[in-house]
Amino acid sequence: MSSRPFTKHAQRVLNKNPNVEKCTTAKVIFKEEFALKVCEALKKGEDPFQVFTDNGLSVRVLGRSRINGVLGLWRSKYGLEGLPRRKVVRKSKPAPETAKERKVRIFQEAVTLCDSYIAKPEELGLTPDTDLDVIRFTAIKKVYDTKKGVILKDLCLHYGYPYSKYYAYNRTLTPDEDTFVNILNPHRKK
Repeated sequence: MSSRPFTKHAQRVLNKNPNVEKCTTAKVIFKEEFALKVCEALKKGEDPFQVFTDNGLSVRVLGRSRINGVLGLWRSKYGLEGLPRRKVVRKSKPAPETAKERKVRIFQEAVTLCDSYIAKPEELGLTPDTDLDVIRFTAIKKVYDTKKGVILKDLCLHYGYPYSKYYAYNRTLTPDEDTFVNILNPHRKK
């Protein structure tokens, strides 16, 4: 049996469950009907842990060792020792995404989003008769500003622009530093 004590919150939650007779800090006592329901599942070859989960009892809160202990008690109490033991079936975890795969995925999502902006320049605040280069640069800028992890140089190259051309376009959008300083301080000499 598990030696990990139940927290006050876990005790409250377990005591509200209709399948639990009583829960203290050290142990939990289940109702007879629930024990019979689990035993029926064992006879059918079903997963007893799933029965606990289906009845609102968290395997994580109870603990696997505590559940295995109570299953052992119920096996001996109800004469189920002859039944085969439950085979643990581990769920296969998907392989984690590599950095290269993540880069490709983010790039494809960025291109898709950029293409949708180019198709509908109204979403960028531009008119359809605007120059195609301006629409593309604006779409690239919006995707770069909104989507995390996008490599700007790759996105520019995908649309056939060197990064320097995008950079030059971007510089036309922002005022020069001298102009900005002169606006704030008109009496300053150049």
